[in-house]
Amino acid sequence: MVKDLTERRLARVLLLGMVGISLLIALALGTYFFVAQQADFTSTSAVLRQRALAEQETLLLRQIEAIKQDLDYRRSSTESVLRAEIQQRVDHAVDIANTLYQRNRGRLSDAQIQALIVEALRPLRFFAGRGYYFIDTQDGRCVLLPTAPQLEGTSLWDNRDPTGHYIMRGLVAVTKNVQQAGFSRYHWYPPGEKVMQEKIAYVRVFAPFGWVIGAGEYVFNVEADLQQAALRQLRNTRFGQNGYVAVLSAEGRVLVSPTRGESEGKLVTTLSGLERDTLDKVLAQARRGDGMLRYVWFRPGSHEPEEKLSYVSTYQPWGWVLVSGVYLDEFDRVLRAEHQAMAGRARNRLLVGAGITLLVLAGALVFSWRFTHRMRAMVRQYQARLEQKNQELREHARKLQLAAAVFEGGSEAVVICDADNRILTVNRPFTQITGYAAEDVIGQSPSLFASGYHDAAFYQAMWLRLKQEDQWDGEIWNRRKDGSIFPEWLRIAVVRNAAGAIENYIATFSDISERKHAEEQIRHLAFYDPLTGLPNRRLLLDRLHQALLNSERHGRHAAVLFIDLDNFKSLNDTQGHDVGDLLLVEVAARLKQCVRETDTVARLGGDEFVVMLENLSVEFAQAVGEAERVATPIIQAMQAPFELAGYRHHSSCSIGVSVFFGCRESVEELLKHADTAMYQAKAAGRGVARFFVPAMQEALEARLLWESELRRGIAEGQLRLFYQVQIGPGQRVRGVEALVRWQHPERGLVPPGEFIALAEDTGLILPLGNWVLEEACRQLAVWAHSPATAHLHIAVNVSARQFHQPGFAESVHGLIQRHGIHPSRLKLELTESLLLDNVNESIATMQALRTLGIAFSMDDFGTGYSSLTYVKRLPIDQLKIDQSFVRDLTTDRDDEAIVRAIIAMAHSLKLEVIAEGVETEAQRSFLEHNGCHAFQGYLFGRPMPIEQLDSWLASTQGRVSGAPGQAG
Repeated sequence: MVKDLTERRLARVLLLGMVGISLLIALALGTYFFVAQQADFTSTSAVLRQRALAEQETLLLRQIEAIKQDLDYRRSSTESVLRAEIQQRVDHAVDIANTLYQRNRGRLSDAQIQALIVEALRPLRFFAGRGYYFIDTQDGRCVLLPTAPQLEGTSLWDNRDPTGHYIMRGLVAVTKNVQQAGFSRYHWYPPGEKVMQEKIAYVRVFAPFGWVIGAGEYVFNVEADLQQAALRQLRNTRFGQNGYVAVLSAEGRVLVSPTRGESEGKLVTTLSGLERDTLDKVLAQARRGDGMLRYVWFRPGSHEPEEKLSYVSTYQPWGWVLVSGVYLDEFDRVLRAEHQAMAGRARNRLLVGAGITLLVLAGALVFSWRFTHRMRAMVRQYQARLEQKNQELREHARKLQLAAAVFEGGSEAVVICDADNRILTVNRPFTQITGYAAEDVIGQSPSLFASGYHDAAFYQAMWLRLKQEDQWDGEIWNRRKDGSIFPEWLRIAVVRNAAGAIENYIATFSDISERKHAEEQIRHLAFYDPLTGLPNRRLLLDRLHQALLNSERHGRHAAVLFIDLDNFKSLNDTQGHDVGDLLLVEVAARLKQCVRETDTVARLGGDEFVVMLENLSVEFAQAVGEAERVATPIIQAMQAPFELAGYRHHSSCSIGVSVFFGCRESVEELLKHADTAMYQAKAAGRGVARFFVPAMQEALEARLLWESELRRGIAEGQLRLFYQVQIGPGQRVRGVEALVRWQHPERGLVPPGEFIALAEDTGLILPLGNWVLEEACRQLAVWAHSPATAHLHIAVNVSARQFHQPGFAESVHGLIQRHGIHPSRLKLELTESLLLDNVNESIATMQALRTLGIAFSMDDFGTGYSSLTYVKRLPIDQLKIDQSFVRDLTTDRDDEAIVRAIIAMAHSLKLEVIAEGVETEAQRSFLEHNGCHAFQGYLFGRPMPIEQLDSWLASTQGRVSGAPGQAG
């Protein structure tokens, strides 16, 4: 009986509870609906007003943008119309000049015709009297300038405007085209003014006299007319009911004010009251930048101010402040009407909501009564089972607690799946390794982690082994939650029930990323260059060996390109190894862009790279062409400027190519052949590619032999100094130039042209140059003891490598002190290119030597840069005219002009000048007539050994009447 009472009581409680809950839900819904409706009404009203304001602001912004676009269009189209008008005026002037020329040619002299044309064009005016014609010659002489006739006849070639633009040069330059005409912009004085203004001019060549006839107009005149027209249009612009545009200047002058026309032309500072305060706000907004502004202003036709919304923007080309606005009360009326309509709709929705709430409440009461009766039967069943389940759960909980401790406490990730391969649970290490929480993966398939690295065959083999052996282990790549791929060592075990059916799959795995990364680092360091990431020499040799086998197997040619950067050491020495490393990285990137993906780009070390091309043509000639088509873009890519941490570097490369077929040569021989061809490319002037031929190897071996013999010759004293006399005024010997010869024990006397270049390339020029300086100083010391030769000087050629060697000035000073000679008797001859390699360093070295009293002569002057700027900076004493200009002096007018220019430049800089290669009396006479009084050449004597020179000096007493000995 107690039990029945308890069930009835529970049923009543449930009924009352359901009814109470239904009432509460109905009340809550009704209250929420009412409050939400009110909030929605309020927010919608605010949003509607905000949206209306935003739309109005957008319209104002678009209005301003349309005005700016119209102003821009006016400015751009006006210039094109102006250009057409100027061109028409100039064409008319040229027609006048042609007419006068054709009518008077043959009847009057050119000078008279020119005067007729000038006086015919002088009075002509256009552009409201501002425009006029001017005439200049193509070398810059002014012929006609009505606004400044005092300049006529003078040269305006070097005149520049305040921007630094050469006015006359610009006018002449635009005629250097097929039409012989063009437009130029510059600054010039307007009539009656002393300040230059920007001007657009059109010029055209008048061919009969080589004149440039032109006319122009000042931009500010055009823009002033354009501004007035634009202001008139803006004054009449209207939009909406009362929308208009006002314009102020940047300095605060009212240009357009449709509602306050009496204020136009006045400065804001002269206004007062509301008008001044408002315009001050507008100007302040313009200074801050474009934006919306609210203020109070007068409505058209009324003196009562009202609130207004405007967009303020600055038109930069003319410095105008544009103001486009509307009065706010215009759309407030619209908003009030919309607000009333919304209120009516809200009331209707509230009534409908109340009815729905009552219907829901009635339905809830019926449902609650029926639900209560059903619950009474369910409670009885529930109570019977509850105690049994509690006992089972307590036992199961104890077992789960023990299993969970084992499951979560390990270091390996564990995944348990059901027979359908759906994940049931995972442990904590799984989350730590994959990033997936348990709730992310439970119910999912393990394919969620698939990386895409393995194909279908891999997984088929895995499932086959699981089916046969109930286990699988191996390395697999999977995907973490963040998308990253990682390697893992995976073990899968199958769990079967007593009937042999699969119940679960248990997978355990560990992350082996660190182990794989360490293995990859070891492999990469072994086979790749750490700076550029390219294959290193070891990997290249392996791939070359494979290329030999592939060529043999497939019957196709392949090639090796040996690439060496030109002058890389200079970059390292001047900019540092960090910048050099940046260049190497950039070179590697460009090389990879120039080849196919199947080709190999490797770095051997330093600035040496190798490109290996496979699968070239079966025919040798075609294979050579294919290799050349790869080498050419590489050369071009290396010649493009490199941006290296703010430093722009220009580089080039030399490429040696060896094309091979099969296994006829070893890997080492292929690289040796490509290296040989590369040195041939450098000898050919750098920046080129050369293909290996057997003759190259022979030439290289001959060069190595020649280098060895020269090295032995310097060490064993086989060098000899010859001297060629230098003649001064009065045919007197002023000094000699020391010229080195090589007395080879087998080949006889070797001229310098056959070994100096080799010495430069191999570095032997340093001991050779030091020996020449030593011998020259020793000879000066000998001559100093004889009054007949004490005044003579010796000129010594110094190589670039020797001059730029650290401590060069100190070593020369040591020679002078050791031999006790007068420093002024030693003259060093330097080439232009040597000095310009590093101007500041060259000047510092020369100043140090000049302080000792040593003189300098610039050798081969005229064959290099011949820049007056550099010549002025360099502390030289003499210019030496190169023999290439002297050789054809009497037959080549260009050589005559060059020689005269060099002599004149030397005199203007107060420098001595000497000519070399003088072989005829006509050459000597021409040079002397033009101011060159020092000579050297076969006319006065060939180079000779010291013994012959001393005899000749003694016999002639240092005065030339004929050429001394004919030593070669």
